Amino acid sequence: MNRTIPKALTERQEYQRQQTANKVLHAVDYLMSQGINLSTKNLMDCTGLSRSVFAKPHVRAVIDDHYSAYEEAAMEERKQNAKGIKRKAKTKAYKEHIHRLTTENEKLRDECALLRGRLMVLMQRLQE
Repeated sequence: MNRTIPKALTERQEYQRQQTANKVLHAVDYLMSQGINLSTKNLMDCTGLSRSVFAKPHVRAVIDDHYSAYEEAAMEERKQNAKGIKRKAKTKAYKEHIHRLTTENEKLRDECALLRGRLMVLMQRLQE
């Protein structure tokens, strides 16, 4: 007995899978953007789908793929923020170092000018 599923039925099933996957994908986006925990209960409330739907392989794959992509993006953002903080700290340290060197340079120039003045006075005394 060779039973084949009618083509119209398989197309209808695939259409339903896509509709469900899209509904779940939008719910995952919404929950994550709102900072709400990504739990089956919250997904059920957001989509109106039953708990058993979230155990199906095609739905699990959508959730897992989207969640892992979100986590990768969040991790990359955290890395960029950390780099920015490190960059700001380095910039601040460099600015402080430059300020300290500039102040020290000004003091040394003043001292040098005083020493030149003393040297001129001593040279004039020697010539007299």
